[in-house]
Amino acid sequence: MRLSTSLRTHPAVLATPFIGAFFLYVFLTSTRGIERLIDLPWAAQAASYALHAPVPMAAAAAAGLTAMEATRLKALGAWQLGAVRPTWRIALRPVLVTVVCLSTLTAGVMAGGLWVVGVLPDLYALHLMGIVVVLIAAHAVIGFVVGRRLHALYSAPLVSVAVFVGISFPLGTDSFWAHHVTGSINWVGFGEAYSPAMTAAVLLPTVSLALACVALAALRRDPIRLVALSLVIAVGGLLGAYGITADWRSVPPTAKGLAPVVCEGDAPEVCLPEAGSEHIVEIQRELRRMAGQLEARGVIDRNPRRIIDISVADVRRIDTYGEDWTMDLTPGTAHQALRENIAISVVGMPCEEPDWNVLHYNTLWAARAIGVEKYYLAWLSRETQEFSQGQTKEQLLSETARVAELPLGRQKTWYSQRLEAACRAGR
Repeated sequence: MRLSTSLRTHPAVLATPFIGAFFLYVFLTSTRGIERLIDLPWAAQAASYALHAPVPMAAAAAAGLTAMEATRLKALGAWQLGAVRPTWRIALRPVLVTVVCLSTLTAGVMAGGLWVVGVLPDLYALHLMGIVVVLIAAHAVIGFVVGRRLHALYSAPLVSVAVFVGISFPLGTDSFWAHHVTGSINWVGFGEAYSPAMTAAVLLPTVSLALACVALAALRRDPIRLVALSLVIAVGGLLGAYGITADWRSVPPTAKGLAPVVCEGDAPEVCLPEAGSEHIVEIQRELRRMAGQLEARGVIDRNPRRIIDISVADVRRIDTYGEDWTMDLTPGTAHQALRENIAISVVGMPCEEPDWNVLHYNTLWAARAIGVEKYYLAWLSRETQEFSQGQTKEQLLSETARVAELPLGRQKTWYSQRLEAACRAGR
């Protein structure tokens, strides 16, 4: 069959406009809440965000469409040409056409995500797309083998549903290892990318299953050995992936620290991702001023030596203990970054289960000390549904105003007593 004829009649080519329209709908409805990625762009993060939803659909479509093509070739007598052309050459073109069609549509979704975020693809984003292409190819092979053995009337919907459910369903279970081995695309954070371990875990089961199906395709030659070989390949791939991911949590161990970092000043030195460092001098100056005021008030024991933004920290959590702090400083200007965040962060959690209503007094007092009282109150109003939970705004303001009139030593004593009260009430 000529290539032009094959392209005109191949199910994947005929289905491309419809799948493309559906992918466009998925793209338009899955880019809500993408503002954070726009403010702090990172290509691999945007790519993973864009690819997370369409990959299970693309894999299911690839399996179903190659199953249809395999049945069509069987009806045309293509497999009777085995003496003239090797079987693999007969199967290669229809599988490749499917892979190209679905990979192009999926790459279009990724390109749309990068365009919305405003960042060009880099090696980490292309690596992620390469993983997707391999997954689509493996599912296309699986669908083709099944479609050759079982008529497309049954095999196409069967493999499509099985692939989609097999990729998506484990994501809702409590077995974290299963989240990482089914072929779904995990979201990666800023400055992160797929690590070699993640790449192996996501590819091993699906590629092994595809190879097992290829072994089964030659079943007539040596049935017992080929069935045993296919089982060894399929089970071996799954066990290998399980061995890699057995102790992983819901968030996999990505390759971290890849984004360029800019550091400025001292006492404290402030480090931000290069992509959000436009106002680093202003942020460093404000943090120095605030840290000095907090130390004078006794909220912190000493000024931090270094403050790093959470997006480029080794451990992604707020930490204001010790000399090295981790805070959420980007994106935005110093005026935006240093409103209520620093007061909330430095008060933190004085114990495992504090009473947050009691702790509001401490945080408001700290916010007042560094001049961000109104921002903290605005945040607290949103959190408490306009002060319908816990204390009223008037109670908080009157108490902190009363304490502000006391000598500094008594203010520090009041602050310590309030922390202890919050911990006692929490228990």
